[in-house]
Amino acid sequence: MHYFVFPEIDTTLYQASGSGNTGLDEILEVRKTMSNSGGNINVSRILIKFDISEISSSIVNGTISTDAKYYLNMYDAGSEELSTSQSLWAYPISQSWVEGQGTFNDNPKTTEGASWNFRDGLTQKTYWLSGSEAAASSSGGSWHEEVYASQSFKYEDTDMRMDVTPIMNKWLDRTYINHGFIVKRSGSLGNLDVNVEEGNQDRLGNFKFFSRQTNTIYPPKLEVEWYDTKWSTGSLNALDSTE
Repeated sequence: MHYFVFPEIDTTLYQASGSGNTGLDEILEVRKTMSNSGGNINVSRILIKFDISEISSSIVNGTISTDAKYYLNMYDAGSEELSTSQSLWAYPISQSWVEGQGTFNDNPKTTEGASWNFRDGLTQKTYWLSGSEAAASSSGGSWHEEVYASQSFKYEDTDMRMDVTPIMNKWLDRTYINHGFIVKRSGSLGNLDVNVEEGNQDRLGNFKFFSRQTNTIYPPKLEVEWYDTKWSTGSLNALDSTE
């Protein structure tokens, strides 16, 4: 059986725009740009959250199997200049955040809602991390590193169907609060590690996926898959070879 849930909020965090919000954009991006010389690297990361309360209650009442698999489905919206082989990673977000009502092209930029620097962008401007951590990392979201999911992409633009079962199980058993997924290339808080895909000088291109705001039939989906076939033994008449 398959069951699908659509996102309740999503947005892209752009390192280059700092406090700019893009909660109403029709495209979500995992982006990496740099100067011709390989410097001035800027990336983006996707935030996306699904309401899983119906899934949880369906497991309790036995409608959905306890060993179900979960997949994050996102659909290609014209990805650009992707390298031949790379991976995207998803982690459970560790803080609440506000979707916001901005777009990438807003001028002046909208600062109310989640951005690279802040998780709400309201008057108080709440940083993703607090104290010295915020200053050292320049933010870019916050997530639990102990559990994650990934998908490899090779040779061509493609849709994403990432197995996120380990993350979902942590939400369903209440180990973590569900604040959604952050989807990104490998990298550190603030994009400070030059030895991984976000921070190194490899030109990897830009993933583009349709957001929940899209006018197409391809918004993101959380897919639940479980095997519900039941066999009833002893229900057939015995075969008689003399007939």
